[in-house]
Amino acid sequence: MHARTLSLALLAAASLAACGRADQPLTGADRTPVGPRAAPLAPVCVSFDVPALGALFGAPVGTPPGSVVWTENGIPVSVHKFFLAGGGSAFNWLRIENAPASFTLGAGKTGHTNNINVGFDFTALPFVPSGVKFNFLHLGGYENLQVNTSGVFIGPLTAPPTPWGGVNVTSSWAPVPGGAQGTVTLSGGSVKWLMVGGQELWLDDVCAYP
Repeated sequence: MHARTLSLALLAAASLAACGRADQPLTGADRTPVGPRAAPLAPVCVSFDVPALGALFGAPVGTPPGSVVWTENGIPVSVHKFFLAGGGSAFNWLRIENAPASFTLGAGKTGHTNNINVGFDFTALPFVPSGVKFNFLHLGGYENLQVNTSGVFIGPLTAPPTPWGGVNVTSSWAPVPGGAQGTVTLSGGSVKWLMVGGQELWLDDVCAYP
């Protein structure tokens, strides 16, 4: 082979070895642009802001048990019979009131339950809640609590059963004149349904967390 032709052939072979074959996959760092990450979902709450102040639901106004009385942020809110410690049940009223002075965890409008339960259905949300929190003010009597398909707990929200309805239940509370106020937290599992009420119980900020 002519010397010049041989030199060109060797140069081409060296270039091919340095660059790799065109049909081989690239093994360097992936430089594909990364798109913006979706923002994490925020908690969704029922803050009792949809009904008008003073709105009343229950037996005094002819609301049938099990009725959905409003929907707030995609969460239907319903009213249900209250189960008594001595057996049987009652169905009185839920009224929308400003937070009492002793209910410092509440703000603006709250739900005052008097021998009635309030149901919160989370199944229409774009996520299955992994936790739920709500604030309460207890000024007499006792409460009911149901989570998912659990039975109905009858007793104080300051000492709820745990686990209940497949989730952990904790209550953080402090005494106030005539009772107690605090926050109940459901965690460690999926929450699709919550029912809670009392004899002299106020509720606020029932929030579902992704």
